[in-house]
Amino acid sequence: MNYRASISSLAAAMTIALSTIGCSDSTSSTAGSQFNDNANNNGTPSQFDEGKLVTNLTNNILTPAFEEFDQLASQLNQSVITYCQSEIGFTTGSIDANQRDSDRTQARDDWKAAMSSWQKVEMMQIGPLIENQSSLRNKIYSWPVANTCAVDQDVTFFNAGNINGTPYNVANRVVTRRGLDALEYLLFNDNLEHSCTATTAPAGWDNLSERQRVEQRCQFAVELTDDLRNNVDDFLAAWSGDSGYAQSLLNASAQPGSDFENIHEAVNRISDAIFYLDTVTKDSKLAIPLGLFENDCQQNACPENLESQFANHSLENIRSNLIAIRAVFTGNSDQSNDNTGFDDYLIEEGAEATATNISNAIDNAINNIDAYQVTLNDALVNSTNNVQATHDQIKAITDQMKTDFITQLALQLPASSAGDND
Repeated sequence: MNYRASISSLAAAMTIALSTIGCSDSTSSTAGSQFNDNANNNGTPSQFDEGKLVTNLTNNILTPAFEEFDQLASQLNQSVITYCQSEIGFTTGSIDANQRDSDRTQARDDWKAAMSSWQKVEMMQIGPLIENQSSLRNKIYSWPVANTCAVDQDVTFFNAGNINGTPYNVANRVVTRRGLDALEYLLFNDNLEHSCTATTAPAGWDNLSERQRVEQRCQFAVELTDDLRNNVDDFLAAWSGDSGYAQSLLNASAQPGSDFENIHEAVNRISDAIFYLDTVTKDSKLAIPLGLFENDCQQNACPENLESQFANHSLENIRSNLIAIRAVFTGNSDQSNDNTGFDDYLIEEGAEATATNISNAIDNAINNIDAYQVTLNDALVNSTNNVQATHDQIKAITDQMKTDFITQLALQLPASSAGDND
């Protein structure tokens, strides 16, 4: 993506789409008349235990994914601290280049691990992650809204300790200046020039030595990982506990104690979350760079619009999205012998073919990703047909999700996917 000081109309549109995925008041009317009646599409009362589905997905799929990211975010925090100490030690001569390089590699590897984990969470945006127009999610990861110049500016603001005389506080900064995407720029971008225009250049940056620039960037990276940990803590606090969103899901079968009118509404909220695969994975991560939609290259193949510009992690991100939707769809995990998933619900409703087709399509898409021998950036430049095939494999999943899946289970389609004919 070509990062700008101003947010592009594309990024703004995708942010709106993200904020609608999973929101209970933002669904279309595309559903069978049996919605919330817990009946199959023939009008016969369903015998499927939706409470068992919600319990398994909440306890054994969603919560473990959130806790895994919490652990990896903490690990990233520690490795970035160590790396920054090594950069300072390298400047003073107490750390040699090999040790500094090793610590930098570890920090980058831990960012990749945290990002892969987060990309699973992206497929599970529900409750606290989508409240207030997804404000908490965006603090952790704001893509497709990103602005490297804003990050460059905040490097200097943070190191100065103030902004126009006001003490610097990263918690008060907009999302484009923080989160995993800002950390990617700081950890993987070896170009020490700022990315701003002459009129927006960070004050004094051009007068700094190379070592000063490296140290200031790594010190701000430490600040961002501290901020990341705080935001993850806020999320887990809102998710867990007796009054957390997870408990509300678990209580959906029996009022009071739940935010849902009935268990089918809770099922629909989880269903909404996995449509991220349609609106973001398929469209924003693949169709836009391919030029199937408007992009920065006049609808030609456009590596500038790929998700991961500096770490070249785009393909791994898509794979994690697919791993996550497979877990939610099948209910399979290492956490429990109860593997109740949406596939079981479909089978109970007499739609075994739909369950098999979606499951096979997910596996085919994962196999397609695993067959890559190059980065998604390189493939987009040199073998666009291969990237088109990846898009088509994922579309095979989402086409069924938007038709047979929704109809058979009498679910509503998120507004973000309702008008998408791609």
